[in-house]
Amino acid sequence: MTTSSILISFCGLGWIIAYIEAIRVGFRDKSYGIPFLTLALNFSWEIYYTFQGYLVFGYHVSTFVNCIWVLIDIGILFTYFKYGHQEVKVGKAVFYGQASAFLMACFIVQHLAFERLGVVNGALYVGYFINFLMSFLFVRMYFRRPDLKGQSLLIAIPKCLGTFSTTLLFGIIGSKTAGGVHEPILYIGLVIFVTDLIYISLVAGRRKNLRQR
Repeated sequence: MTTSSILISFCGLGWIIAYIEAIRVGFRDKSYGIPFLTLALNFSWEIYYTFQGYLVFGYHVSTFVNCIWVLIDIGILFTYFKYGHQEVKVGKAVFYGQASAFLMACFIVQHLAFERLGVVNGALYVGYFINFLMSFLFVRMYFRRPDLKGQSLLIAIPKCLGTFSTTLLFGIIGSKTAGGVHEPILYIGLVIFVTDLIYISLVAGRRKNLRQR
């Protein structure tokens, strides 16, 4: 395997672990483990760029990884639609309608980004924007919830390491498929990495305090 394939596979594995754990804690806590804004953007991104990536690159490792992410994300979406209405102040019908409408709108966003940036830059920069947003929303989730409901180190750590591996690839090493080194990805990735470390420390600290009670 090439360095690019190894790092992409490592990223894929990290996110797969985080996604499966998000499903587990979602059912355990009767909640959801990924903020819906980024969950919807992520799900639409994975479906859209799995299809576009296959058309351009065929059976590339990233295509297989994206397919696995889509399947697991369906489980996370299920936990949101099953339990998410408990955390909002609207009726179930409005909740489901708003969530479904936003999910469909996310596919339009992906298409517009693709038309503007193309398959490589669209997937890369939109993906990192979603990742950036998710990191901050994880911290927001921590402060909005009084305990670790829907949260886990097994979500936070693999997400952090998986993203950092592709930050190294696209921001420093460079990928032939992605057109070389993308310096902005390095800077965005470092902000994500630092934010993820902050979130990990917050979750670890609260986890320790809850165990001491």
